Amino acid sequence: MPSTLFALLALCASVFADHEEDHELIEVHASGTTNPSKLFWKVMDLFEERAHQNTRMTYRAVGSSTGQFEFSGVLNGNVSQSAFGAGDIPMTQANYDRVTIGGGRTMLHVPFAVGAIAIFHSVPESELGGKPLDLTGCLLARIFLRNITTWDHPDILAANPDLTVPPNRNIMVGHRTLGSSSTSGTTEYLKQNCPQYFTVEPGSTIDWPADTTAVQGSGGMASFLGTTDYAIGYLDAGQGNEIGLSEIALQNKDGVYLSTKEADIGAAATAAIAANVLPATGDLSFANVNLYDQSGADTWPITLMSYFYIDQDQRAYGQAGYLTKAFVDYILSDEGQSLAQDFGFVPVPAAVKTYNDASLGTILYNTSATEYTFESSTQKGIGAGEFVISSKRRAFGDVERDLLNDEITKLSERIAVIEAGASTVTLHGSGTTNPSKLIWKTMSLFETQALLPLHLSYRAVGSSTGQREFIGADNGNMSYTDFGCGDIPMKAADYQYYATTGREVVHIPFVMGAIAVFHSVPLGELEGSPLDLDSCLLARIFSRDITTWDHPDIIARNPNLNVPANQPITVVHRVKGSSSTSGFTQYLTTACPAQWTLGTGSTITWPADTVGAQGSGGVSDYIQANPYSISYIDSGHGHNLNLGEVSLQNADGNFLDSKSANISRAGAEALKLNILPTDAGSDWSAVNLYNLPGADTWPIVLFSYFYVERDIKRLGQTGEILKALIKYLLDNADLLAEFRFSPVPSAVYDYNINTLNSIVVASNATEMIFESAASTQSGVGAGRYTISGKRRDFGEVTTTEQEATLTSTDSDITALTARIITLEIQQNELNSCSCDKYDDTRVSNTANAALGLAVISLVLLLIMALVMCCYMCGGSSSKSHDKASVGMDSKIEGSKAESVASQSIPGGSKQELV
Repeated sequence: MPSTLFALLALCASVFADHEEDHELIEVHASGTTNPSKLFWKVMDLFEERAHQNTRMTYRAVGSSTGQFEFSGVLNGNVSQSAFGAGDIPMTQANYDRVTIGGGRTMLHVPFAVGAIAIFHSVPESELGGKPLDLTGCLLARIFLRNITTWDHPDILAANPDLTVPPNRNIMVGHRTLGSSSTSGTTEYLKQNCPQYFTVEPGSTIDWPADTTAVQGSGGMASFLGTTDYAIGYLDAGQGNEIGLSEIALQNKDGVYLSTKEADIGAAATAAIAANVLPATGDLSFANVNLYDQSGADTWPITLMSYFYIDQDQRAYGQAGYLTKAFVDYILSDEGQSLAQDFGFVPVPAAVKTYNDASLGTILYNTSATEYTFESSTQKGIGAGEFVISSKRRAFGDVERDLLNDEITKLSERIAVIEAGASTVTLHGSGTTNPSKLIWKTMSLFETQALLPLHLSYRAVGSSTGQREFIGADNGNMSYTDFGCGDIPMKAADYQYYATTGREVVHIPFVMGAIAVFHSVPLGELEGSPLDLDSCLLARIFSRDITTWDHPDIIARNPNLNVPANQPITVVHRVKGSSSTSGFTQYLTTACPAQWTLGTGSTITWPADTVGAQGSGGVSDYIQANPYSISYIDSGHGHNLNLGEVSLQNADGNFLDSKSANISRAGAEALKLNILPTDAGSDWSAVNLYNLPGADTWPIVLFSYFYVERDIKRLGQTGEILKALIKYLLDNADLLAEFRFSPVPSAVYDYNINTLNSIVVASNATEMIFESAASTQSGVGAGRYTISGKRRDFGEVTTTEQEATLTSTDSDITALTARIITLEIQQNELNSCSCDKYDDTRVSNTANAALGLAVISLVLLLIMALVMCCYMCGGSSSKSHDKASVGMDSKIEGSKAESVASQSIPGGSKQELV
């Protein structure tokens, strides 16, 4: 009996011991920098929720210096008081020696995030001249140490010629009080960049000049800059940009002025790896490591890395050592780095990840401990393991927070919709000038045809400005507009920057346009033949390898060309940024790289003996006024003015002009050749439609794009108006033709519809529908969310009638012109006749009378057309009339050019018909 009892007691003790082991508390406690504290607390909460074991994890946000102090074990016999430390600065040499020499420990620096310190100011925007405030490191050093004390100092004005501050306006310098890694980073950068002016020793605290202002903490600096005019100070870039402070454009090592929103913050870390700034291995001293003033065109000069401080030997920590490893691994994982971005951090670049992998691979763990694994998707049986951290486990508090966030989002959407329903719905965009008249007319039609009160606007400011305002980098990463528009896709750097702000942009190509080459070689010297040129001849002409029209290679291509000997070719090009220049130079690079060596872009360095002209109008004016000129211009613009067009050789070897070419085919070929991304939300920077195959394909074709955020719930009903606007433009080819644009081909149309369907709008917004002018939908057409072609205003009706009358008048003028020429011919024949049987005088008088009546009729029609043109351009004061008639310019110019042109009259005379 006693033996049985002892056996039972032993069994119970064994079970109890196993039970106690299963419920052993695994603890990890750490301390350090405050910057990532929220990120750490969130991840630690997740671990405690997701772990099978009983775990407890804490992090004390005490600052980098205290984190180092406690990790080095100053008060604990050089034994760490924390499982790991964290800091925005490397371990000082004294602390590193205390760990390694004093404590006999080996420690690792593991960089887990990259951050930037930016310089912010409060100079009024109206005094900046629409430009950023540019400063070099030396100007900053002189400002902070009070060598420069006023904003109108000559050296500041030399760097900022558009700055118009009041005379002798004092610069108010703010600096952090107490120890600060921001102060350390800023002063160490200034000492490294400009030691001749920054003459004090850098550090987390320094002796600042007496006439500067001390502020406590990041919040104190933000408040100082936000409430003090003409101030300057340093602050974590993310915090300053989040609250909308104005940032200085700082010159980097490559001489480029840029802000943190334009820079690639992670590039400094990549450059540091390449330059061997980091020690060969992570266990060596990092005391002299910094990322200040690294090379690279888009590198930010004041960049910091945040570090884990970890003991290489984790054996004494038992199972907790593997819990620390799991925590560090998660922070460095794709999921953890994405989460870090939510807290304002920039992920470490790939080169740093590789460096970290090598360091973490050297850590020693207790052989009796078990490594943790992660379950993201369900792993039957495995996910229930004791050492699995499973995302399938959650705490109700976490779920409740997500539910509350969802409810807040829904309430925000409902408020946006309610506000939209209670007032006018607005839609604002900006971008390229090319389709501006098309967009204005469509917006005017929407305002007229919608029952819902609408106010739609579009600023024609150019593709680059449209992209910049859509991205909103200088607006706290909030778009200035509801959409952007451009003739060029977003550059890769802009696309990537936009993605880092947590937003996704889609490109929607909605019309196609052509760039053509026009010339002013007199028609008589072409002898009825087109002027044929291939891409290489164009490249040689525009780079001035060929300078005369009778060059043998031009004559070989155009045997009927009969120009004067050694007649110079005058090359005209656009000045300032131009999507036409960008498209034309990219075409030459694509089609004839051997001959075109001047590069590509919206502006390039042209040969000195070429002529610069401003805008399409400046180019066309020059060509019209100067014989033997040549240039590139939007094809519709050139056709409206009846300029002579070069017949260009396409990829299939066929010579054709843009009038006879199929402009849309380039889009279909691009889709067929997988030039377009499979997803409209991908990077489009490499997309171009130059020199694509097809017998009638035009070789220089551009898409015009809408730039739209994939998730537009924040826009409320405006999001549905935007989708309707894009759909209307895609569906109305006749409207596009009116402005000399070509529609996208059917395959690209289907691609765009899929993109529109993927755009996320507010759940309470209502889709807009259309009622055409030709088909009444009883009841439906009267709905609040119907855009009805049955609704019109008088200005739009009058404009349409005037268009029809002008077209009819144009036809009458053409017919009368032909009649006058016929009568002239008949009169000349009669005057030369010597037959006695005709009464020459009577017949001549009759012919002269008919001719006179025809001329009088023609003059009256021309006067009527002129009056109508004046009325249409300025006679109506209604808003809708103004918008509806903006597209008439090209039609009027075209008909005047064709009908009022000089006509050669038989008999040797040349009569001007105006």
